[in-house]
Amino acid sequence: MFGEAFNGAMKRLIVLVLITLLLMLPQVLAQEERSVPPNIWKFNDDYFTVYGGPEMVVSIAGSSEYDRDDSATILIQIMNQGKVVGFESEDEPDDANEIALSKMEREMEYGVTTAVGVMASLSAEGSPLDIKTPPQSAGTLLSGQVSEPLQFEIKIWDSAAAGRYQLLVNLTYQFQKDVQVDGNATSNKVDYIMLYQEVTESHDVSIIVRKQADFKVVEVDSDLLPESSGILSITFRNTGEETASGATARLRLRDPLSSTDYTAFMGDMLPGDDVRTRFNIDVDSDATAKTYSIKAEIEYEDSEGKTMVSDTIYVPAQVREPEEKAGILENLFLMGGGVLVLAALVYIYMKRREQQ
Repeated sequence: MFGEAFNGAMKRLIVLVLITLLLMLPQVLAQEERSVPPNIWKFNDDYFTVYGGPEMVVSIAGSSEYDRDDSATILIQIMNQGKVVGFESEDEPDDANEIALSKMEREMEYGVTTAVGVMASLSAEGSPLDIKTPPQSAGTLLSGQVSEPLQFEIKIWDSAAAGRYQLLVNLTYQFQKDVQVDGNATSNKVDYIMLYQEVTESHDVSIIVRKQADFKVVEVDSDLLPESSGILSITFRNTGEETASGATARLRLRDPLSSTDYTAFMGDMLPGDDVRTRFNIDVDSDATAKTYSIKAEIEYEDSEGKTMVSDTIYVPAQVREPEEKAGILENLFLMGGGVLVLAALVYIYMKRREQQ
């Protein structure tokens, strides 16, 4: 009897313990759940999934044509054409509060089209120019909004050939990928949790380096001495892609060189043409024998009839020592004297033969 009573008591105790544990289990689980930090990347009450996002369009504002060797400002404009392409319902609201919250979330989901913190940088991508300006901020762009023109300083290489060149506009920004609304709508105690996504993208824009005439010196011949006048001969070549019509070369002289004849008409110069010019140069008496750098420029008309002036061209002009010329004259005199002596000897020889 005692054994049966003991066993019955033990069974009742075990059942009681199990019931107690089952009653305590929800509290334990709730405590465990509260100990885990909330994960904002996974929403529990997310009523909608929205499809869409920003759509950026990049263009050049103003002229996109430049000359070689230009230092210029290129203006980049960014337009956001973002759109929502669809909604998908995720969780059905259960009561009036959740219905109100779902409506709030639906309105906020349209923020998916806004580009936040837009940064733009410009890269040459192998084109013959240098970018002088670091990345620029375009701020936040709503759908349909256009940024203020972003200014980037560029330098076209002086060796750039005429043609169209591609540049890259690199953009970084964020947009609202998803949103969750939680709380009590009636008492206006609502929490908003937003998930943002980072975007990096590139857009092509193009610039044009215009065709133009260009010039260089290919040959110089100078016969210049101190305290005298001499001829400076310069051959210019049109190294550009456009004909220079009615071209005129003009020298810019300074002491000890001067001239009353410092321009030379060269006519129409096609690409690749060479034209030789001659200038009468006066050299001061105190001029040092050395190479002087003379500035020259060429004025011409382009294909549209517009008067253009070339960049400064530097011409080396050699002034020689007076002794060099004197030495040459002295050598010529000695050579002439030698010829006369030889002629006298021949004459004497012939006379002697006649006498024999």
